[in-house]
Amino acid sequence: MQITRERDDIADMSDALANVVARSVRAERARRGLSQTELGTRLGWSQTKVSQVESGARRIYAHELPEICSSLEISLLRLLEGANAEDLRSLGLDPRSGR
Repeated sequence: MQITRERDDIADMSDALANVVARSVRAERARRGLSQTELGTRLGWSQTKVSQVESGARRIYAHELPEICSSLEISLLRLLEGANAEDLRSLGLDPRSGR
């Protein structure tokens, strides 16, 4: 059934995107020498919430992305590095233009 297939594809894309974001948050935090507690303080989150995000146990909502980027001092595209082009386009980003 076509509709089910499309829904499965959307679920797969969001899983893939969630994994990219989780890896990026962990990597960028480590690059800056921040502990999970320090990043949590910047975001107004607990250390547990940061840990859950980094492990993929908690997904990040779209409205949280700008604050995370600001706290890590990176662009949204840097945070989403490694995401496939289709996922980036679904967020209104053009992977070819760097925006």
